[in-house]
Amino acid sequence: MLQCPAGELAMRVEKREAKNGNQYRNYVFSKKKCDKCPLKGQCKVGKGKPHSYSITQASQRNRSRLEFEASEKFQERLKIRHRIEKKNGELKEAHGLGRADSVGLFAMELQMYFMAFAANIKRITKLIALAG
Repeated sequence: MLQCPAGELAMRVEKREAKNGNQYRNYVFSKKKCDKCPLKGQCKVGKGKPHSYSITQASQRNRSRLEFEASEKFQERLKIRHRIEKKNGELKEAHGLGRADSVGLFAMELQMYFMAFAANIKRITKLIALAG
């Protein structure tokens, strides 16, 4: 049973399991006691309407993902991600990659290659114009 900072115990515990395998425990506290509590400002419980506090227990698969995200290798990859996302955003917004022209995965793949080719040609001509 979970205890709030004032020492009150939760009235009930709601357990549920998500599709991704994580388990959630939602501890529900008395609204009347939370409203009168002197520690209401520093308590995580009394913030929302249901006066509850949720704890997530990650599944084994998600735990390994969280460990990978804390690693040095992931942090290095994260540093260059914004450069890749910037180019993907440009292709989507300025060159029409956000909407498929044809039906099917192969058609979308072709559209992506042509859009990337067109964007690279624009960059090359801009660089040549600046250099010359």
